[in-house]
Amino acid sequence: MGMLDWFKSIMQGEDKSAAARAATQPGADDKGAEVAGLNFKTAVDAHMKWKVRLEAYINGTSTEQLKVEVVARDDQCPLGKWIYDMGGEKFGYSETFFDMKAHHAHFHRCAGEVLAAAQAGDTASASKLLQGGDYIKASERVKMLLARMFILASDGKEAIDSHLKWKARLRDYIKGESRENLRIENVSRDDMCPLGYWLNGIGGERFGSTPAFSVLKSRHAHFHRCAGEVLSIAQQGERDKALQMLEHGAYPDASQQVAAAVVTLFDGQKKAAA
Repeated sequence: MGMLDWFKSIMQGEDKSAAARAATQPGADDKGAEVAGLNFKTAVDAHMKWKVRLEAYINGTSTEQLKVEVVARDDQCPLGKWIYDMGGEKFGYSETFFDMKAHHAHFHRCAGEVLAAAQAGDTASASKLLQGGDYIKASERVKMLLARMFILASDGKEAIDSHLKWKARLRDYIKGESRENLRIENVSRDDMCPLGYWLNGIGGERFGSTPAFSVLKSRHAHFHRCAGEVLSIAQQGERDKALQMLEHGAYPDASQQVAAAVVTLFDGQKKAAA
């Protein structure tokens, strides 16, 4: 089982112990779990070990000098430091990243409550907090979101989905049904949308040496120029013409070319891995 399959098994709620065993068998490529300066498998493992660490502390068998004010913070563990550093730089556009950041912070608050109860001498309450309720829910949510982040970072699904939404965004804007303040100088650029961030970041790092990636990047830049032209016509008051441009001509052709280039890129990667 490869790293991508291991993370997918977490996402799909499959037998985690079986997935973990497969991932740690000889030949499992741990390096394949590293994206944007974080080994996601190591991050999941370290996150799951919090329960063991807290259990040992509650039982009096721990040699760690845990402090509530440190454990309760979300920027002191390796994952938290990554979230506030390179993770934010690479995935700041991603809703999944912000969800993970929020749930990770909530998890540490829950862990702090467990530790506070233990240090107050109420080991029964500490154990109860650790075994159920918000702590378990927060822990599972962080693990699921880490798995989702790895999958999205590996194949750019979220960025690609955002590209497909451009037509609806422009249509809503043209019809006056959008609250977005779209600007031509931004829409025309190919490095200001999620797909652009991916192409210039994680995507470039993983696939930049392939000819298919160069084609995708070129077509994406052309698409944004076309989108800028549609927006320009709309802002000149020619709404009907702008709506027609969404359906016929350069804009839909450019959008389809981006979609085709995406398929070519990932099909090529699948064949190379086969």
